[in-house]
Amino acid sequence: MGLFALLSETFLIARQALAANRMRSLLALLGIVIGVATVIGMGSLINGFERSFEKGIQSFSNGTIYVRPFRPGVRFNGGIPDSLRKRRAFSPEDARAIMEQAPAVGAVGVVKLAYDDIRLSRGGHQTRSTQTFGSDEGLLRTRGFDLAEGRFFTPQEVARRANVVVVGHDTREALFQDGSGIGKSVHLNGIPFTVIGEFEVKGKFLGQNLDEMVCLPWSTVDKYWATPPNAPPWFAKKGQVFMDAVPVTPEQTEQAIQQMRSVLRARRHLPVNKTDDFEIFSDDVFLSLYHTITGGIVALMMLISSIALLVGGIGVMNIMLVAVTERTREIGVRKALGAPRRAILLQFLIEAVLLTMTGGAVGILLGGGIATLVRTVSGLPTYVSMGSVIAAVVVSTFVGVFCGLYPAVRASRLDPVESLRYE
Repeated sequence: MGLFALLSETFLIARQALAANRMRSLLALLGIVIGVATVIGMGSLINGFERSFEKGIQSFSNGTIYVRPFRPGVRFNGGIPDSLRKRRAFSPEDARAIMEQAPAVGAVGVVKLAYDDIRLSRGGHQTRSTQTFGSDEGLLRTRGFDLAEGRFFTPQEVARRANVVVVGHDTREALFQDGSGIGKSVHLNGIPFTVIGEFEVKGKFLGQNLDEMVCLPWSTVDKYWATPPNAPPWFAKKGQVFMDAVPVTPEQTEQAIQQMRSVLRARRHLPVNKTDDFEIFSDDVFLSLYHTITGGIVALMMLISSIALLVGGIGVMNIMLVAVTERTREIGVRKALGAPRRAILLQFLIEAVLLTMTGGAVGILLGGGIATLVRTVSGLPTYVSMGSVIAAVVVSTFVGVFCGLYPAVRASRLDPVESLRYE
């Protein structure tokens, strides 16, 4: 008998054997279904949050290169060392030098957080605590902010520390409802400012509503809300700023980073044998930080999912061992009629794989349905990737082979004479 004919006949016998014990087969399926559905459900949450994070970075930046005293995430690792805490930020002259001496850099903008709890008010309307930061005209290019209405502030307004402000969409709605705020006066902690522009809707990123932000000239932030000397190092001191930049083209990102590093090292008079006292990084650092923070959670979630799948596999092994015991006489008859050991082994192995693959397919559908339900009801980002579906099929097949191999080998080794005597 050829291999194909043997496989076809064995597959048919295995299918008939499973159909003859429907209830037992369904119970064996149940464990695999739950295990695979758990894997798919957990994976969809992990993939959904990762895609949401990547989308948030794309919305928040514009292929931005960040220039900071240290990389993000340092304070998540036992606090900031004194060697980093004492690093100074940058000056607007640094930004101008980069534009003049780094040809791969397309634009540079300065940014500075206001060190205060700032609320905007107009008449009887007041906002909640609003993220307020200062910048210059480079912001629109370096961070990908677009204006829905009005204009951005000019270099002259930055130089004279003008009381002008560009507001986010939600901030404008809180103060002016459906009306335009352009040219009207608002108060920031009681200080009058003129609204000159409104940003396009940006959405949320890491729980922060980017449409509740307001932007002032960085010099105006220094004028009213200068950072005190004992402030955390992620606030630039008075007269200092952080910098954002974008390359001329995305392909020149690494070249732009190297040119910026050379300019800053020269301006800071760093000798060749001394390391940088600043950091230049791109959006990839935020993704790396996200994976570092969530890596333990992801591993725990997948461990729980794997345990559920393992329990299902043990159930399949148990039921297959029962099937071998029940069908001992059948095995003896087949061997007496000349069936080779490989035919007996394949029969029970295929039965186990059929069970787990069917359970895997049902589990994928169930897990996908749960992911859709969670996304619809709770709004949590879920995404069932093709990779997780393929992984579920491969794993369920492997579980079938692994858990069905021992019962199959045991069945193939039964002595035909003893099997025929079995009652």
